Amino acid sequence: MQMLKISPTRSSWKFLICGLLCLLGLVGPILGQSATGPKEQVFFHTPKTLYFSGEKIWFEAQVSLGTKATSSQVLYAELLDRNSNSITHVKVPLQEGKALNFIPISDQIPSDQYLLRVYTRISPYLDWSQGVAQQLVTVINPKIPPRQNSSSPKIDMAPSKSYTKGSMVDLSNSGVGNSIRLASGISIANPFLEEEQQQLPVEEVYAGIEKRPLLPELFGHLIQAKVASRDSASTYFLSLHGAKSALFTDHVDGDGFLIFDAGGLRHWDRLILQLENGSEMAGLELVSPLIKTTFHPNFKFPELTLTQEDLPYLQSLLKAAVVQQAYLEEVTQDSLEVVTGFVADYSYGLDDYTRFEDVETILKEYVPSVAVRLKDKKKSFRLLNEADKSVFDANPLILVDAMPVFDSDLLASFNPKFLQRLEVLNREFYLNDRTYPGVLSFSSYANNFGLFPLAPAARFFDYPGLRPSLIMDKGQFQSPASASRIPDWRTVLFWGSSGELSKTSVPDLVGTYVFWEKVRVDGQMQTVRTYFSVRD
Repeated sequence: MQMLKISPTRSSWKFLICGLLCLLGLVGPILGQSATGPKEQVFFHTPKTLYFSGEKIWFEAQVSLGTKATSSQVLYAELLDRNSNSITHVKVPLQEGKALNFIPISDQIPSDQYLLRVYTRISPYLDWSQGVAQQLVTVINPKIPPRQNSSSPKIDMAPSKSYTKGSMVDLSNSGVGNSIRLASGISIANPFLEEEQQQLPVEEVYAGIEKRPLLPELFGHLIQAKVASRDSASTYFLSLHGAKSALFTDHVDGDGFLIFDAGGLRHWDRLILQLENGSEMAGLELVSPLIKTTFHPNFKFPELTLTQEDLPYLQSLLKAAVVQQAYLEEVTQDSLEVVTGFVADYSYGLDDYTRFEDVETILKEYVPSVAVRLKDKKKSFRLLNEADKSVFDANPLILVDAMPVFDSDLLASFNPKFLQRLEVLNREFYLNDRTYPGVLSFSSYANNFGLFPLAPAARFFDYPGLRPSLIMDKGQFQSPASASRIPDWRTVLFWGSSGELSKTSVPDLVGTYVFWEKVRVDGQMQTVRTYFSVRD
């Protein structure tokens, strides 16, 4: 399916953003002033802090704007290494300020401690201390051990109680008086990380952040690019491709930036950028939506040291890592409210006709409202204008799976065996500030352009869209399959946003476990931990 996105023109972008910020009570760097009004406050938690490669780092996040849920629609979650490099990240949808999702751990990630952090596109710039939330996690990759260094003593967790396998543990009386519980859970303890589940203060972690203008994502993800040219008269085309294909256009601003609002479109994995008429785009680069920070000189990543004595314990945990949590993907369709296509005057299912070996013959034989002309020894297309029964004097907007095609001569000789459908609009088509003499739009079977070659000046990028919204039954952590002969290897026994935990059974996995609670006491966030052991 193809769609054409009518995105705001460059002149309207700043007006739109400023108006939305004023509506929300936010005035930020885009106006050259300090941020005032309510700020986005970000909070998240994970079920555990010790992971193996191949597992998923689940997280549940909440972003509030004052006393209400934020209007931002996208949340970013990323893993940073000790050198402040972003190892991996995901973009997830926010629904009424909440998100439940995961970061997959690649088997290429080395064993080490990592900083997991979440934020929105604007939260770090509204209030630095509240707009970014982070905590440390440990990743162990059996194929890539940690770097060699002197061994350090393991953390003494001092379990207060001990339980036998299969017995019940009652932690209903745990907690801190006069506190507001934000999240809690029971998981395998992390002997390699001190103060696990501790949300780290921004001021202690970072020395600074690279300043950027505010770009609120109130409808969907914003794709930002930069070019060397400052010619605001030229039109740039961006096409997104995945479950659907969509076309967007924009003009550069005075600094050479382009901004495309994907709106309700979520499910894509690649994009193509082109300049009108297939011209070269000097200095083109995609601008990452991730924040750029530097660590505070006093912030030190804890070292990860593994010894031979750790091997039996890690082997038992590695067996447990194969048990993944069950979840469902929400069947959420891409919103069509902010995406505008065109209603074709004529549609042709190409399988309904004899398959010729080139597009030119198909148009000549079956499409009377399109003529093929020869100009300067090159083929071009002329569409009949249904409005006044005249013929347009220039090429229409030509699309293959929403990707603009500027070389009509190449398309005329192209074999359409992988193209499924043709749609023709025989009237003027308005796309932002441009008017086109009709539209000639082809769709392929596999949404892969029917193997039509990419233009030499076009630029292709792997660029995943938003992850699907997920649904998880957290009761699975507390309730292993009854009467099952499969060993109970749960490393997470409970995970919740709020509410009191009463009782849960302990698994067959011998080791030390932690009952953690993230609470707010007198306006300050704290993490309370209680350790217990499971024995044979």
